[in-house]
Amino acid sequence: MFTKNKEESISGLGEVALIAKIRHWLGAISPNSPQGMGDDCAVVDRPKGLKQILTTDSLSYDQHFDGSISAHDAGAKLIKRNLSDIAAMGGRPGEALLNLLCGSDLRTDWLAAFFEGISHACREYELPIVGGDTSTLPNGQFTAVLSLTGYLTKPPLLRKDAQAGDTLYVTGTLGGSLLKKHHNFEPRLNEGQWLAQSMACSALMDITDGLAKDLGEIIPDECVAYLELSKIPLSDAAHQCAKASGRPAMEHAFCDGEDYELLLAVKKETQLEVFERQWRQKFPGTPLSQIGQLRKGQSKVPYIDSKTQEALPWIKGFEHLINQ
Repeated sequence: MFTKNKEESISGLGEVALIAKIRHWLGAISPNSPQGMGDDCAVVDRPKGLKQILTTDSLSYDQHFDGSISAHDAGAKLIKRNLSDIAAMGGRPGEALLNLLCGSDLRTDWLAAFFEGISHACREYELPIVGGDTSTLPNGQFTAVLSLTGYLTKPPLLRKDAQAGDTLYVTGTLGGSLLKKHHNFEPRLNEGQWLAQSMACSALMDITDGLAKDLGEIIPDECVAYLELSKIPLSDAAHQCAKASGRPAMEHAFCDGEDYELLLAVKKETQLEVFERQWRQKFPGTPLSQIGQLRKGQSKVPYIDSKTQEALPWIKGFEHLINQ
């Protein structure tokens, strides 16, 4: 990824030549000015009646990926983790801005493969990159930041609108993302849009920091989540990690993070059998698991095992700025 050979690094290019290469690497996903790169700002038309949403996320070497992950997969991850935020609002992606911050010892061929991954993901999800910026960091450092626009055709699905009596669901499987899933996943865009249109969903978010942390974001005041542990979908990777760590696979499902699955609350008046049948018909390849219910109550620990009525020990997922 990094090199002391100037001819192999971006230091041999300079900013102007590097930007020209980036535009070449991005190809058709980077439109010309004024809709894209080439001016001080990009000019974007937005149809009337749509609400715009905005998100941003970063990808840093040795934090979100390391040398075991290919440059192509790292670039794709940057795009998809932002798209997961759009999915969590029930939205559709719009346009993106990409900022690149790196040391001058970054290998040019690695960066070309990184943008190949970006371009591949952008083509798959029809996402144009309309501008950005480059900046220098000390050697050995790399961060890419994507700012993404989106839009809503229905009212946004928020984290805060769940109520007592609502039923909790998750998509896919949870745990062990470090083995592969943290960079090899599909943002649940179609699923999020369908949930927004169904009007059955009261709250929605994506699981990025682990079920243990993220579930707390949608529990209303004076409520507790009663969870059916036998219904929480454990991934094969969670079981593999459990064998290596000596900790329960369920702990990995709660605490590992970067699952990029949807966590949702379904309104208490919803006919769950009908909702689940419609989901299976629409998304036969995306498992949906009913994992519990929100109930009125007070507890120092917000998660209760429905079977034993005991508080669950896993309440902390990943948190930035705290030593893990």
